[in-house]
Amino acid sequence: MADEIFTPMEIDTIGEIMNISMGSAATAASTLLDNKVTITTPVVQVATFEDFRIDQLEPAIAVEITYVEGISGSNILILRREDVRVILSMMMMTELPADFEVDEMAQSAICELMNQMMGSSATVLSCFLGRTINISTPEPVAIDEIDEFKTRHFGDNPEILTISFELEIADKMKTTFLCAMHIELAKEIIDISLNFGSEEEEEPVHEEVLPPPMPQAPPPMPEPQPMPQAPPITQEPYPQAPPMQEPMAPPMQQPYPQQPYPQQPYAPPYPQQQYPAPGYGYPMPQAPAAPIKVQDYNYNDFGGDGGFGKDAPTNLDLIMGVPVMVTVELGRTKRKIKEILEFGQGTIVELDKQAGSQVDVIVNGQLIARGDVVVVDDNFSIRITEILKSRDSLGIV
Repeated sequence: MADEIFTPMEIDTIGEIMNISMGSAATAASTLLDNKVTITTPVVQVATFEDFRIDQLEPAIAVEITYVEGISGSNILILRREDVRVILSMMMMTELPADFEVDEMAQSAICELMNQMMGSSATVLSCFLGRTINISTPEPVAIDEIDEFKTRHFGDNPEILTISFELEIADKMKTTFLCAMHIELAKEIIDISLNFGSEEEEEPVHEEVLPPPMPQAPPPMPEPQPMPQAPPITQEPYPQAPPMQEPMAPPMQQPYPQQPYPQQPYAPPYPQQQYPAPGYGYPMPQAPAAPIKVQDYNYNDFGGDGGFGKDAPTNLDLIMGVPVMVTVELGRTKRKIKEILEFGQGTIVELDKQAGSQVDVIVNGQLIARGDVVVVDDNFSIRITEILKSRDSLGIV
């Protein structure tokens, strides 16, 4: 059936593309589950609408991933119910019973795993196809009746492309899961990958050659007109400069008679003056200061330990009966009011902690310990693994 719709090269192409994308999805699942995840080489088949069965996977759980940018179509991942139970037990770090119910919490957890896996797969697929690929939020798909499931998702397609993978998670699980997609989506991926980088040659445009224009007789030249005569220019003579006169010598002045300077009646020796005078902009000279003597201080010995020994009485017994508020915090996040008003049933709010991280134990707003979430008698509980604020850090003996 596959040879009638796809050529062997196209089958190998879609198989190699899904192998590369699922390899990246396995890496993302390894980080989320904290275990080595391996997805083997896919097996590509084309089944008719009537022959499409999932007997080997029943009871099964399906998740639909829709491509919203780059390519169009949807991809449905089908897993065994037992395999989903093992995966959820690893994510929640607790053993789920064999008859667990796939409630809203379980659906959100498995959709988050598929979101991480297929998001990483879409990133690799966008690099491979050379265009941006985006997916929508994975949605759980109920498989109560196989015929109703096929009619709802593949009603207009006579053939369905199936790709099976071998999934192995460390030494805890080894199973098979199925990927079903529309034939049109597979053909679009194959066509983009095979024609990636090729440019269509532009057909040359033949321009119509027009005949050269017929020569025409030149227009008659106009008769030359006589140029107007400009009036003659008369130039007035420049005035002559007066004759140069010799400079006259300045009149001779009579020298002043030299007067003798009288001598000052200073008798030797001359008086000695101080410059600058003391206190005129300069500090007055001071005598050198006496040296300071430094002696060691002898501390008095009061004896004992200051009254704060181990035997010192405390009043902590007075507050031992005071109730305090113990809060377990899974994580935090910040959202705008606009985003909070858009919350609805099924909305996923991402926190600042990764799956599998320890939760915080807070007492009256003070972080004192961390621990793991466990289930005891159908109730969530906390197993303390790390103490941050102990009696010793508070000075209590």
